[in-house]
Amino acid sequence: MTTADIQKHFVTVKNRRVHFLRCGTGPVLVLLHASACSAKVMRDHMVYFGQKFTVIATDTPGFGLSDLLPIETVTTEDLADALADTLDALGIAQVAVYGRHTGAQIAVEFAARHPQRCAMALSDGFPIYTLQERERRLSTYLPPIVPSFDGSHLLWLWFRYREQHVFWPWNAQDAAHRADTDVPDVHFLHRGVVEMLEAGDGYRIGYATAYRHRGVDACADLTVPVCFAGRPGDSQGHTPQMMPPGSWTEILPRNKHESMAMELDILRRHLPQGEAPAAPVCAPIAGRTTTQYIDIEGTQVLVRSMGPIHQQAPLVLLHHAPGSSALLDGLVCAVGPHMPAIAFDLPGQGESDRFDDQPIDVGHWAQTSVKVLAALGVGAFHLYGHNTGAMVAVELANVVPTRVKSLVLDAPLCLTPDQRTQWTPKWLEGVHPVSPTWDGTHLLRIWHMRRDMGLWWPWFEKNHAHQKTGALHMDPQAVHMEVREMVKQLSSFVPAWRAALAYPMGEALAKTRQACLMMCSDKDLFQPCFEQALTARSDAKAIRLTGDENAKAEAILGFIHAQPTAH
Repeated sequence: MTTADIQKHFVTVKNRRVHFLRCGTGPVLVLLHASACSAKVMRDHMVYFGQKFTVIATDTPGFGLSDLLPIETVTTEDLADALADTLDALGIAQVAVYGRHTGAQIAVEFAARHPQRCAMALSDGFPIYTLQERERRLSTYLPPIVPSFDGSHLLWLWFRYREQHVFWPWNAQDAAHRADTDVPDVHFLHRGVVEMLEAGDGYRIGYATAYRHRGVDACADLTVPVCFAGRPGDSQGHTPQMMPPGSWTEILPRNKHESMAMELDILRRHLPQGEAPAAPVCAPIAGRTTTQYIDIEGTQVLVRSMGPIHQQAPLVLLHHAPGSSALLDGLVCAVGPHMPAIAFDLPGQGESDRFDDQPIDVGHWAQTSVKVLAALGVGAFHLYGHNTGAMVAVELANVVPTRVKSLVLDAPLCLTPDQRTQWTPKWLEGVHPVSPTWDGTHLLRIWHMRRDMGLWWPWFEKNHAHQKTGALHMDPQAVHMEVREMVKQLSSFVPAWRAALAYPMGEALAKTRQACLMMCSDKDLFQPCFEQALTARSDAKAIRLTGDENAKAEAILGFIHAQPTAH
C-alpha cells in the first residue's frame, strides 16, 4: 500500500461539510490529527495501518477542508460528539481511535462519551496542562492571522510553525524550552504552513480547545481500554509519567517506523466490530456549493457544483492557474440559483492531484476537463474562464466545439507573439525557482509577485511607464486568498505560469466560433490585455464591469439567456 491508495472524500454532517481520507480494508480505525494541521499529516500512518484496518482520517472541524462547528466556544467534548455524528453519516457503528496531541484529547473524550462506539483508543501525546499553563497559552499562544499589505503575516506564520519544532512552546525562545527533536525539512514545514493558511484565523477556535480541556479528569469517565502513549523528544512525550496510577501507558520508540509498528500492535489488541460501507455521496447544503472528488484515470479531481447539472446545460467555470476553484466559489454560488454551475480544480492545482505522467500545459488541462465533464455526465455546456483559465476555456471550446454553447472570457491573459517572446524570460525569472526556504521568504516572493500585478503591467517592469492607473486590486485579504491557493501545490507553480505564457491565446481565440462575451473589471490583474483579446474576436460582446460577484453573475446570465439555444 502507498499514499496513492489513499482516497479523498467529503460527507455532509448536520449541514456541515466534513473532509476525510480513507484507505485499507477490515475493522475501522479513525485517525485524529494534531492542531493546527489536517488529516494530510496522517498519510504515513494511514499507509502503515491500512495493512490491517480500514483507516479513516478526518479533518477535524475548522481544519483542512472541514467546516467549523456552529458553536461560539468549541470544546473538546463538542469535537468528540462531532466525530460520532460523522460516523453516523458514514454508516459506521464502532471504531478504534488513534489521536495525536489535540487529536489525542478528542480520542479520549470520544471513548468517554461514546463507549459503545469505541472499541479502544490510543492517545499519542495526551496534553496535560496546569491551570496556569492553560491561561497563559490561551492569552499568548494563538495570535490572530491578519493579512498585511507587505505580506509580513506570511513570514510570521512561517516562523510560528517552524519554531514549534525548535522550541516548546514556540513563543518561549530560550534554552530551557529547546525542543529535543529533529527539525523537519522545509517541504514538511511548507505543507504545515499551507494547512494553517487553509484554516485561516479560525485555527484559534479549534486549537483553543486543547487549552480548555479537562486533562486527566477525563480518565474518570473511561470504561473502554485507552492507552496513553508518549515518545522521547515529543513535546507531549511526558504523558505516561503524569497519568493516574493504574492507567494503561506505553513508551513509544523515537524512530518513526518502529513507533508505528508498536502502535499497530497496540491497536490490534481490541478490534472494533464491523467494517465501513462505501463512502456516501456528499449531500447538498442550501446556499453552498456541493463538493466531491471524481476519479480520472486513478487521479482525483475536486469538483464544486450547484444546481441540477444533469437537467440542463450547466455553466462550467475554469479558474486562474496557478490557483484553484475556491476562488470561483462565490461566483458559482451567485450563478447556481439561476442555472446549474460547475467548477473544478485543474490537475496539479488546489486539491486536485497532478497527473505524474502528463505535462502541465493548457492542452492537457483542456483534455482533462473533457474527461471530468464526461465523468459528471455533462453533455452540452456553457463555458466561463478567468484570466489564465480563459486560455483553457478557449482550448476546450476548440477541442469540443459542438458541446460549448457559449463562451465567456473574464479578463483573459492574451499576449501578442512579441510579448510572449520578450516577457516570458523575465516573468519566469521573477517566479523561479520557487521552493521552500528555511526563512520562509519563498512565500514573500509569491505575495509580492501577486501584489505587484496590481501595480504594474507587466508586473516585473516597475517603472512609471508601466504603472497601472485607476482602481487597484490591492485588498490584503483578497491577495491573501489568492496566494493561499497559489501555494497549495508549489511544484506546479512555475509550470503553470510557463504553460500560460507559452499558449498562443490570440491565435486560438480567433479560431473559436461560439457566441462570445468578453468582460473585464478595471480592478482585474489582466485588464491591460482586454483590448488585445477583443482584437482576436472583434465580434465578441464586450462588457466593462463594476461591482461584486453578483454583478458579474448577472452579466453572464444575461448573455447566456440571450442565446437562441441557451437551454
